[in-house]
Amino acid sequence: MHKDLESAFTRVIEIMKNDQRCKGGWHYGSISRSTDDQYSDYDAVFLVDTDFEAFAADAPKVLAAASDELVLFWGESFNDAHFKNYNSVIRIGSQLHQMDFFIINADYPDAWMCRQHCKGCTRDNLIFDRSGETAAFLDKGYRTENELPDTIRTMDTFWMHTEMLIKYFKRKDLFKIIKNMDVLFHAHVDLLLSRYDTLDWGAWESKVKLCVPEEKQQHLKAYFAKPEIHDLQAAVKRGIAFFQQDAAEICQAKGMDYPDRIAEQIIAYFHSKIDSEDQ
Repeated sequence: MHKDLESAFTRVIEIMKNDQRCKGGWHYGSISRSTDDQYSDYDAVFLVDTDFEAFAADAPKVLAAASDELVLFWGESFNDAHFKNYNSVIRIGSQLHQMDFFIINADYPDAWMCRQHCKGCTRDNLIFDRSGETAAFLDKGYRTENELPDTIRTMDTFWMHTEMLIKYFKRKDLFKIIKNMDVLFHAHVDLLLSRYDTLDWGAWESKVKLCVPEEKQQHLKAYFAKPEIHDLQAAVKRGIAFFQQDAAEICQAKGMDYPDRIAEQIIAYFHSKIDSEDQ
């Protein structure tokens, strides 16, 4: 953690301790898992029991007061009356730093995002606790379940969009190609996570990095290419081959029937159309 960011965070906490609307707070993210490094930022969650919206409206004032300048204040699109997260960029001297500002409405602890930001957090993660209520809140063990992607759905999605790509390649519709290749990539990610995900926190990129074997991670890199039609076609062909291999292995490991008839027909048709000269 950068020393300037540590100083700014200390000032944020001093302000929070003097705000009677805030019951307390705890560390979420890398600090709560003891995986933070010099590039980490703070992911503090504050528990608010009264005037939730007014407290949220004051968040930029808090960050401005804790830094030399609040450069950017950006609320997540999912913010609602139960949970809010504000990302910010603050300036301290000549350095820019990111700081997140999570707030939970104590009246709605069962809301999904509220439970998600209690997940894995205990009294050991407390930053401060005004009256013991924050510790008691964490003691309840609010959490979300780690739901694995549906393996069959990932395969259906992949093969559907593979067939869809044919017309876009024929039209040389670059941005439609890029969009649908993104769908293929994420279907492949979900396929692998349906087998390998053991992580009880984090978004897909963390789960891939920490759970998926290195060999399979290499398969996901196949989808990245220069934005030229020929290179993108080659990337899709690589991705198809790796996806077919991974899907067959995962179905076998799960004791599922691999829909090889679907895969074989679409793969053969894709290659025949892409490799032909017809328009």
